This record gives sequence, C-alpha cells and structure tokens, in this order.
Amino acid sequence: MPTYTYMCRECDTPFDIQKSMLAPDPEACPACGKSNLYQKVYPPVIIFRGSGFYSTDKKIDEITDPDYQLSEADQIAYYEEKLRTERTVRIAT
Repeated sequence: MPTYTYMCRECDTPFDIQKSMLAPDPEACPACGKSNLYQKVYPPVIIFRGSGFYSTDKKIDEITDPDYQLSEADQIAYYEEKLRTERTVRIAT
C-alpha cells in the first residue's frame, strides 16, 4: 500500500497516511483538526545503471576537448581522414 504525505496549511504539520489510490483523502489534520490540507508531491528517484548513457559512454572528440590538443598538421590530417571516410560511406550506401 503506498504512503502519502500531507501537510496542513494552518499549522504546517506533515503527516503520512498509508492508503490505496482509490481511498478518499483525509478530512482533517491530526494535530490541529483543521481541514485545510494538501498532498506533498516528491520527484521520483531515477538511477541510470549500465552502459549506454551519456555520462559513461561519451565519445571524446579529440579536436574540441580542451584537455587534448592536436597540432595544426594533425588536425588537418584528422579532418581529411574524416571527410574521406564520410565520402566512402555515402557512396557505399
């Protein structure tokens, strides 16, 4: 059974209730007895595990990475090779 957290707008007292989704909301605050309540909504906890996510499998672009700098001749060679392979793929497909 899920647990829902409610807050009282009058006395700012939080309280938890275990109830089904179809059960009605509580009528009054257990601390002060007023009926000015609202349900607190929490963001879901998401944990990404395994490979395939940006933070773990990001390909480092050696040209734009500030920690890895190529000489001008190496940059030209890199881009020429990149263009050559792109042209080969386009012609082949």
